[in-house]
Amino acid sequence: MKKKLNIFCVLMLVLMAAKIIIGIVFNFSEGAQAFKQGWDNGRTANATGGFDFASGLFTTLLALVCIFLLIRSFIAFVRFILNVNRDKVFVWDNVPLLRWTGWGMLIPVVVFAVYDLLAHVPADKVYNQSMDDFIFSLFCLIVAEVFAIGLKLKEENDLTI
Repeated sequence: MKKKLNIFCVLMLVLMAAKIIIGIVFNFSEGAQAFKQGWDNGRTANATGGFDFASGLFTTLLALVCIFLLIRSFIAFVRFILNVNRDKVFVWDNVPLLRWTGWGMLIPVVVFAVYDLLAHVPADKVYNQSMDDFIFSLFCLIVAEVFAIGLKLKEENDLTI
């Protein structure tokens, strides 16, 4: 049973890493073009006095928080896999790790989806980009709660004579 769980966890980790790498590679040219356009618009707006510094700062800080959450969720998932490798599957240490993985992916997915919708990106494109991450993050949260309920039941069972 541990071997199957370990294989599935490593597979999920590889898929998470592949999604990040593929997203960076495919969006690099689009991001570079958007950066150049934003740079030119910022320079023009700065010359005319129309650049909103507070809006740009808020967007940058929000993006940095989302990046931090994604990195933190990736690290938490790696630690969960390491716990499984050490035969610590049903322990309380895994519940917060799975919760961090779930919430650390769910919050950025929702933030990016809302940001795209407010930027008038078509809803079907937003759906196609974010639905798999949304489902995976909800799955991690469900598994974390199942682990918590199972551990509570185990503790109650250990207390009964």
